[in-house]
Amino acid sequence: MRDEISLKITNTADSKLIYHTFTYLKKRLPVSDLDSLEEALMQLIENVLEHAYERDYEIDITVHYYIYSCQLKIDVEDRGIPFDFSRYLSEPIDHSADHKKGFYRIYDLVDRFYFTSLPNTGKRFSLIKMFDHCFDIKTNQFINEELLDRSEVMKQLRIRAFENGDGEGIAKLIYKNYDYTYYKHLFYEPQEVRKANEKGDVHSVVALHLNEIVGHFALIRAPYSNIAEIAVATVEPRYKGMGIMNKMFDVLIFEAQRLEYDAIYGEAIMLHPYSQKANISHGMTECAIILGQVPSVTEIEHNLQNPQRSGVLVSYLLFDKRRCQHACSAIYGKQIQKVYDDIKIEICDMQPPHAVRDAITHRVQENLALGFIRIEDVIDQRALMDILADLQKEHCDMLYADINLHRIPNIDAVIALLNTHGFFYCGLLFAYYESEDYLRLQRKNSNSVDEEQLVYYSKNAQQMSAFIREDMERIKAL
Repeated sequence: MRDEISLKITNTADSKLIYHTFTYLKKRLPVSDLDSLEEALMQLIENVLEHAYERDYEIDITVHYYIYSCQLKIDVEDRGIPFDFSRYLSEPIDHSADHKKGFYRIYDLVDRFYFTSLPNTGKRFSLIKMFDHCFDIKTNQFINEELLDRSEVMKQLRIRAFENGDGEGIAKLIYKNYDYTYYKHLFYEPQEVRKANEKGDVHSVVALHLNEIVGHFALIRAPYSNIAEIAVATVEPRYKGMGIMNKMFDVLIFEAQRLEYDAIYGEAIMLHPYSQKANISHGMTECAIILGQVPSVTEIEHNLQNPQRSGVLVSYLLFDKRRCQHACSAIYGKQIQKVYDDIKIEICDMQPPHAVRDAITHRVQENLALGFIRIEDVIDQRALMDILADLQKEHCDMLYADINLHRIPNIDAVIALLNTHGFFYCGLLFAYYESEDYLRLQRKNSNSVDEEQLVYYSKNAQQMSAFIREDMERIKAL
């Protein structure tokens, strides 16, 4: 549920109405302090008026105030001069400089600040500020929830493996965090969560406070190798910021080792930096940026959503870092070696076991409109064209090509062929098929795939993104 107030401004004199409306909201909302959001709004409006329009009579700004029970969101839309926001997208959450004004200052003032390009209609800047306490929009009264003491919660917190009957509590957590937009649909069905845990395809851990499930994290067994994805990390909104996810993360790593997985990996949705930060803090190494994997409908806590398909940042924690020699690539060799060095891979004098495999195969993930190609040997133009023709019929928004790093001596022949068909760098996937490593390339099959508005926490991720952008431009020029 939400209330909405919208204003359309066409001259500088009327711009004062934007601040008058905000003043009214400050009086109406049962919130102690919105001064930082007001400063952010003033900075943003001044910036738009100064830079988006060369003449006052051209001004065309619309401001939307969206009032939710737990937050205020302000969208500022303008039809002015195009603007390159990309240099501001990777602002780290820990600032090294004290910004007095401008976009970097706005990051410090609000809980979320992001930019959206509006095709043929301009652009949108969004500000989000969470309230200290949630309230009922209709009655304008605080929702009667007892305030939680972090130290008491953590003393009483229990983390354990999944038990029968936990499925409903887990499904409720998913709903509270994502509504019905989460793309791992299994976790909305309590009985399916139970079956998956009983079968061993999923290994859930839950956090309990006073016998209520307030957190969930899971290992999801990969279908093609002895590795597991860490996924579905959710915490009850009232309990966020207490460190519960980190506690569950520690237990998951222990469980993964107990279950004798070769590695675990995480796919951090790039709508916010927090999962990325947690992965790094638990010793994981970033190795791939997969564009377009997250559907545009995915929404986090009713406020974080990208109108285009978003991406994920893949990180790995290897329990066995020994590897046989990988193929040398003149095209992507430096990037491959950088990831191997970051993880501290140990190259050993051993050969991959004998295996008879098709040179090229493919599969489709229909619910996500994604196509996957697996390549185990040198392929020719016709073989690739046949696969691409099949995938084209499936209307995939993204295509991913996974190339074995151990079995194809002339790997650049495969890479060059894929490059000519629009595939560019994605990253490395360890022990992904049959416990062997793969180089993943990717190709956009839709204009609704975003590479501009993704959030990067680490300098390493920013550098990887820069290389992917450069590679995309190189591929376009072929």
